[in-house]
Amino acid sequence: MNEKNRQKGRPKDPLKERAILQAARKLFLEKGLDVTTEEIARVAGVAKATLYANFADKDILIEAVLRQESDLTISDEDFSKRHNHSLTDTLTAFGNRFVRFINQRELTGWDRLIASAAIRHPDLPRRFYVAGPGRAQQMLESIIAEAVDEGVLISCNPREAADDLAGLWLGMTSLEIKLGARKTLSDEEIKRRVSHALGVFMRFYSVK
Repeated sequence: MNEKNRQKGRPKDPLKERAILQAARKLFLEKGLDVTTEEIARVAGVAKATLYANFADKDILIEAVLRQESDLTISDEDFSKRHNHSLTDTLTAFGNRFVRFINQRELTGWDRLIASAAIRHPDLPRRFYVAGPGRAQQMLESIIAEAVDEGVLISCNPREAADDLAGLWLGMTSLEIKLGARKTLSDEEIKRRVSHALGVFMRFYSVK
């Protein structure tokens, strides 16, 4: 069969792809990265061939799961629509999703997974950062850089400004939650925290 004919195969089923991602995420957090593709396919309720039709190998599946986690902060679709909203509205939406993502208990599971797997997969921490938090950071830097170019924010280093804003959003509270020293934030606490942090940020960086 030539390449052209192979590309005419049955289109991927998005429901099966989602089931595979959900199963992989669940098993990675429960058992680590050594879980087999056979088990992932079984939990997803699909044939192993279907898994490989969607994800050519396990590394690609891992990247897809990490990318899915990153989408909890901001998706490509949301990012592409940022010009339809004011800077304050864009950063508020970003902040709410970002803090909610960091606030989730399961993030501690990812921390343990990455730390334990790093011995056998030394490139994993960097891959996790690039696909997850690093991607969100780059998007936040882009939003801030555009606001500087448009004269909404003062001239600054977008990376430093993004770090300042993320730090205001998270503070020491995120560490308390990660260590189990306090409960996760409620939706109302997240909204209040994001609004307060953004107000502090804008008082320093806004041109007005």
